[in-house]
Amino acid sequence: MPYFVSPKILFGKGILKRLDAEIKGRGKKALLMTDKNMAPQSAQLAEVIQGAGYEVMVWDQAEQEPSIDGAAAGKEALVRFQPQMVTAFGGGSVIDTAKAAWILYARPDIEVQQIGKEVSPKSRLNLREKAFFLAVPTTSGTGSECTWAVVLTDKAKNRKIAFANNEIVPDLALLAPEFTVGMPPGLTASTGMDVLGHAFDGFTARQQTDFSDGLCLQAMKMAFSWLPKAVKDGGDMVAREKMQNAAAIAGMGFGNSNTSLSHALAHSLGVTFHISHGRSVGLALIYSLDYITANPHFENTPDPKEKLASSARFVGINNASDQEAIKNLIQKIKFLMEEIGEPLSLKEAGVSPNQFEANLDDLVTRASKDVNMYSTPCECQGEKLKDLFCRMWVGY
Repeated sequence: MPYFVSPKILFGKGILKRLDAEIKGRGKKALLMTDKNMAPQSAQLAEVIQGAGYEVMVWDQAEQEPSIDGAAAGKEALVRFQPQMVTAFGGGSVIDTAKAAWILYARPDIEVQQIGKEVSPKSRLNLREKAFFLAVPTTSGTGSECTWAVVLTDKAKNRKIAFANNEIVPDLALLAPEFTVGMPPGLTASTGMDVLGHAFDGFTARQQTDFSDGLCLQAMKMAFSWLPKAVKDGGDMVAREKMQNAAAIAGMGFGNSNTSLSHALAHSLGVTFHISHGRSVGLALIYSLDYITANPHFENTPDPKEKLASSARFVGINNASDQEAIKNLIQKIKFLMEEIGEPLSLKEAGVSPNQFEANLDDLVTRASKDVNMYSTPCECQGEKLKDLFCRMWVGY
């Protein structure tokens, strides 16, 4: 991509007290969008927004997996309240729901069922004519607070739809590690794997740039160092802050590059077996990295073997040969997953042989049509894709 986009980011313990100065005088109404689990924790944020002169309405109907239906419901709340600020408080699902609802609020001419077709990188959305956007993540994984993309589930067709546009990048991202302390170990682990998936996908995607590479590398290094600590002790505020920063840094990395093979596979897994997004990415990551280094890459695409060998050395793997460095890098990811309790195969994730066999063709079809396949540095279709899913079920 020949440009770099990012929100203004406020970060660090106690940063909430700085929010007043950023939003004061920019409107009179704010709709705070969240889910039922996080609604009680949103009171402190709502109080600060009120102190900045806003009337605050809380909408807590966001779903665990963002959907077209959820976006439509969020839009209706926005239309009724007519805010000048949209605030998303929650994980990536809440933020993506709020982003999609914001688009529909600003552009009533876009039919919700057509949002994936109507919104493209070249669309003129004029979102800020009605409201600006504040994202406050309460998990450390998706990086949605920094990205130009939205992923929704179309429940009627049982598929994921993804769309992107520069205007969707939030105006402000508030990274307050205090809001992530309530994450249980399992959620901390799975969302942390999403950080690694974003970093590796963004680093090896066909659209990578010099600007995205450094961010992706730093996010990898931080996740390897701090994710085990955050999982082990959820009250470790340094680890919480580092992982929240890593998620945002990875978000800016892949948000200015793209996600690729691990996300194409993960989207298919999520829809088919209802495995959470972060866990699906973690499951797909080691197999996707193995695949892109074992298959010829497209012309005019950076060699993923060279990329991964350099990333291995950046995170402290100093083997003489690139091949050994990549092998040990994948092993390092496996050791991390074992340490934090994440499954290394679909079998370990609870997918039975009958479930897998019955859904294999659908897995392949969905993944082959996923938009992230266009970012993957080598071809992955047909029997090769089917074999890749079979490896993911059996495991290493």
